[in-house]
Amino acid sequence: MPKDVVKSQSMARQAYNILKNEVMEGTYLPGDKISEQDVADRLRISRSPVREAIRQLSNEGLVDYFPNRGAYIKIYTSKDVHDCFAVRLLLETYAIEHIDPAMRETLLLESEALIRKIQTADRQENDELDVQVHELAIRMSGNQMLLYLYRLLYSRIGTFRTISVQEDDMFRLAQRSHLALLRALQKNDTNRAVHVVTKHLEESEEKVQLYYNGK
Repeated sequence: MPKDVVKSQSMARQAYNILKNEVMEGTYLPGDKISEQDVADRLRISRSPVREAIRQLSNEGLVDYFPNRGAYIKIYTSKDVHDCFAVRLLLETYAIEHIDPAMRETLLLESEALIRKIQTADRQENDELDVQVHELAIRMSGNQMLLYLYRLLYSRIGTFRTISVQEDDMFRLAQRSHLALLRALQKNDTNRAVHVVTKHLEESEEKVQLYYNGK
């Protein structure tokens, strides 16, 4: 592959990573336009890799792209938000109710390590830990297709995570929920784990609904 093609792909990946992090962290607000030229100038690259990065973000559902108008941060309706959380809850509770005993045993040490990390985590560290906690329940099911679908959904609504814990009390509540979920999984307490994750996602949805729709 020609060096200029490799370089272009590398710059597109860099632009994609930076833009995705900014979207997830709320640097852009819903409905904000992403200016290809402004991003290119800021990153000191051409517009082509920026355009490719925006196209990928559009494919993932993080931005809406309109020909001749440009790219805008996606605005979620109340139904959009509810549907996303409903599907996420469906996937997570299904995984919890179908945990493979051997996989649970294999992942016990990992769950204990997550508990220790959560107890001392700051906000930045919590973002990654949030992903790991919820994926752990999926992985315990041993269902690779379920894990694939969960990651696909999560990549589209990862910004919800940042929104739901903007307030300090919600951040601490999320940490307590994660600890309770991990401990329930360790004890193989299915009912408790389902209760915890259901309440946790309901609380998160409430905050996201308020952010996007003022409800």
